[in-house]
Amino acid sequence: MTMYKEEALRDFLRALKLSIKNASIYPENHPTFIKSVTDVRNKIDSLLKVSSPLKIGFSPHSLFVEGKFFEKEILYKEIARDFHLRKIKTIEIREGITVEELNTFLAKVYLSPKDILETGGFRHILDEEKISHLAVEELDYSELLKGEGEELKDIWPYLLQEAVEQKDAQKITELADNFERTVGHIKIEDIFENVEMLENIDRFFAALKDIEKKKLRKCSKELLKAIIKNAEVLKETRVEDREKLFKDLHADDVASALLEEILTDDNFNTLSFQVFSKLAGKGEEKKIADSFSKQFHEQSLISHTPKVRNKIKDLLTAPTSDVISEVYRQTLSSLLNDFSFSEELTLDQNHLRKQYRYILLNMLDYEKRKKRLITILENIKAEWENIVREGDFGYLKYLLEVLNRKNELTGESLSSEISQNILNLVIDKAVSGGSPEDFVDFKRFLSKSFISVKAYLDKIFRENMFNAQVLKTFFLLYTDSLHLFQKHLLEKSSDSEFLHKIMESLENVDSSLSLESVKFIFSFSTGPTKLRALKAMQHFSTYDEGFLLKILEKGDYGLRKEALTILMREKSSKEKAIEMLFSVSSPRGIKNRILIENVRITQELELKEAKDSLTVLSQRKFFWNKNLRKEALKVLDKWNA
Repeated sequence: MTMYKEEALRDFLRALKLSIKNASIYPENHPTFIKSVTDVRNKIDSLLKVSSPLKIGFSPHSLFVEGKFFEKEILYKEIARDFHLRKIKTIEIREGITVEELNTFLAKVYLSPKDILETGGFRHILDEEKISHLAVEELDYSELLKGEGEELKDIWPYLLQEAVEQKDAQKITELADNFERTVGHIKIEDIFENVEMLENIDRFFAALKDIEKKKLRKCSKELLKAIIKNAEVLKETRVEDREKLFKDLHADDVASALLEEILTDDNFNTLSFQVFSKLAGKGEEKKIADSFSKQFHEQSLISHTPKVRNKIKDLLTAPTSDVISEVYRQTLSSLLNDFSFSEELTLDQNHLRKQYRYILLNMLDYEKRKKRLITILENIKAEWENIVREGDFGYLKYLLEVLNRKNELTGESLSSEISQNILNLVIDKAVSGGSPEDFVDFKRFLSKSFISVKAYLDKIFRENMFNAQVLKTFFLLYTDSLHLFQKHLLEKSSDSEFLHKIMESLENVDSSLSLESVKFIFSFSTGPTKLRALKAMQHFSTYDEGFLLKILEKGDYGLRKEALTILMREKSSKEKAIEMLFSVSSPRGIKNRILIENVRITQELELKEAKDSLTVLSQRKFFWNKNLRKEALKVLDKWNA
């Protein structure tokens, strides 16, 4: 898509957004609304001259036109959401479209998703209104269920109603497959206070009972968990009236829901238990309690979860614990007793194992004989599985400290193997969400004399295990190995996904080595990757002025714009950039296209310091400079308005 087309498209979308906004304020025949619709039609006419018919696709967050996604600006995202939420996948606008057709269409776009669904969708609306110069392709049912957050909350109730009214087995199954994700976004009080919604859920569950009982059990369980989680909100509601929703839920599923909430919800309390008891019903208490106890033991929770023990203790000793029935109270008390016995046994075993490891560590520290040192290391290696399972990173830190002091072991394969294993664990933890402090704590031990640069590079480039913290530490340890880092980057030149991911991490490491690495990626990349590199450079506190000015001189539109964004930080760089943008020699207008693009770039970046240069361009004589003069004047008029 050419820059002219993009600008025309942007103008059209701005007008379209305003028109949709006006539709929410004014009736169809109001002069303000009609004026905005007329403006949309005029913008469409300009677009249709270069692209006929005009076809636009909508996803939840972006537009798709002529093979290109538009997703960065808020304008694109808002329009995409407006149309996606109304079940429109694409619109096609054809030559000859009238203001009247657009007026009707845009007024309907503002209808709520409920109203649109109730009228049979947009294709039906267009047929009813006899709109022939505009066509829509509607989203299918499953695509709407891929929405997020607010979108799901808005659209799901109507999809549910449509599915149960049509008794459509496929739609009901798709709703079931997405039920867990959906129920997490809908306020439970909205469900309980909406009689129609409750009836539709009841019909939905009844239909699932005939289609697939396993899915019914799963959905019922997820709804039960969501209700328990919102017990505080529902304390004034007659929860027991909703018991029928769970009449087909198996006792094992009810017990599983209770167990999962106790384990995962820090706010689970006696009120949660009270709501649960009312929904689960009285008749199945013994079965549910027995299943709860069985699942608790099967998951081996007794042996290593003090947090759960404290949760059970709090439930039994809370001032409001009398709301817990005797059946559940006995079950919880029994589990608490099991904890006491298991804890003594587990603590003894853990304590002994930990003592043994630290004895080995002390022996390693004081031992001088090489043969004995190897034997001790072999014993530590034999304990490796327990160290990893228990996450004893404190022990690993001390182990590294001791190994660093044992210079005579540096060349031993066993020592290298253990140190490499520690590096793997530490990096894995850093990448999988460990706190930065944990990683920093290991920095002083992961010296380059102890961990080879090859091992570190393999972790980054072969296993793709890295984030900002990992790369920052690499640069600190191997300041003289930038050439090796760049060599590996070059080997990944065909993997644009990897390059984008590593630049995402590099942009959070504010160092000269990060800047050089991103510049290197730029040097061998093409298209989107070059653009991504310049965006990454915008995160660094320093920049290479000469490098950016060369891009400003020879790069394409997008690259020039990103380079200028960085150069605008400082006055001297900004002045050099303006000089370069508008000193392009253009005899008989042969390079006016570039100058026009540069004018547009300064407009988009609001670089008003370029006013003098634009004034000069606006006064250029001869017919071949007509468009250049026009473009410069347009920007100057806007800035002076």
